[in-house]
Amino acid sequence: MKHNSPSDREEPCLETVAAPDHRIRGYVLIAMFAGVSAAAGYLLIAVPNVEAFTALLFVAGVILGFRRGFVAAVIAALLYFGLNPQGGLFPPLLVAQILGIAAAPLAGSLFRRMRVRGLHRTLVLALAAILVTLWFDLITNLAFPLSVGFDREGILLTLAAGVPFSLVHIAGNVVLFLVLVPPLIDLVRRHRVAG
Repeated sequence: MKHNSPSDREEPCLETVAAPDHRIRGYVLIAMFAGVSAAAGYLLIAVPNVEAFTALLFVAGVILGFRRGFVAAVIAALLYFGLNPQGGLFPPLLVAQILGIAAAPLAGSLFRRMRVRGLHRTLVLALAAILVTLWFDLITNLAFPLSVGFDREGILLTLAAGVPFSLVHIAGNVVLFLVLVPPLIDLVRRHRVAG
């Protein structure tokens, strides 16, 4: 009878170790996208209206689909918006931020179904960045005046005051969607990580 030493035993193959239960993989990917997105939000906190948060949650929608991407967005929003040292946890605004950022994984899940390449891919990503950011800025800029009872004129003045900030936010997201999103999607797909 031959006794195998620990060094003689066959190691499990990488695929066996790296292929956990599908549900667990989904939970891990949700946590990863939520954590990375929130951390990216804090990374650029010193640059007004420029953030990688939206682009990363768009990628979450592409990779995980809407349902899991939405869960990642809610967790990321609670971590970033809810605990933000620049202000947060004003309940109406936090709800608006969650509803606003939910557009990113929704758009990502729709993009996932499209088979676009080259210039069409660039145009679709730019349009997605514009629409998602417009939605987020609109709903979050409405949250405060509506929650404190501004009249119509006050609401319109608040929205008008936000236009320059929204333009910077939109421009920043278009750049990030065009520069950051394609290589991240390709990287994740190349490693066959899916929710």
